[in-house]
Amino acid sequence: MFGRLPLYKGNRISPSQMVMMVLLMHKPMYGYEVVKDLREKYEGIWVPQTGSVYPALRKLQDHGILSVENLDGKDYYHLSEEGLRWLKEELARLPTGALYMMRTLELMGDVLSNMPHRGEEFVPPDMGTPEDQLRHLRDLKEKMINNLRMIDASIAELEKELKE
Repeated sequence: MFGRLPLYKGNRISPSQMVMMVLLMHKPMYGYEVVKDLREKYEGIWVPQTGSVYPALRKLQDHGILSVENLDGKDYYHLSEEGLRWLKEELARLPTGALYMMRTLELMGDVLSNMPHRGEEFVPPDMGTPEDQLRHLRDLKEKMINNLRMIDASIAELEKELKE
């Protein structure tokens, strides 16, 4: 899941679609309920738009990952049996180090979300206008380069320590 987009029967599944699938693991939801849940979970960071979420849900349905049932005039999405099995297998592939990092980022995110707004809004790489996506990816690249520099410096320090 990290470093590559997961594939389901040759179809790429975006990080945003993976999040939607995880939400639907818990209970079936109608489309706007998915939007509201995403907005709540990403409050202050990302504002999911119906114009992006509904097409993503339809793609998952087209792939056979989601099934839809109309109840009281609303289409409720839920994971198909095969979709649930695939999602669990994909999540089980996450290495322990990635789980540690996610928990660390979650803890830091809790602190950051309570700090004054920094004027940034996250745009997932699979959503937003092409200009937003490009700007976002360039920003991510710069931050990753800086993180790699810090990692290289830490490695050099540890190697020096071990040689002494």
